[in-house]
Amino acid sequence: MTRSSSVFMLRRAYEHVVASIGAIAVTTLLLASVHAQAANPEASTQDQAVTPSVTILVPSVTIEPVEG
Repeated sequence: MTRSSSVFMLRRAYEHVVASIGAIAVTTLLLASVHAQAANPEASTQDQAVTPSVTILVPSVTIEPVEG
């Protein structure tokens, strides 16, 4: 291996390690937040009253008679 290719390989390995550590950290934080909400589900829903609503938009069509 030449010097430039070994430096390139080390740089790529470093990028992979940093990306892996970042992905593990994000996954850990996500799982911790989900676990915290699951541990106390009543606390998150008592503060906010949520009323589900649905709006259905139906297009209107006008049929005109054809003269002829």
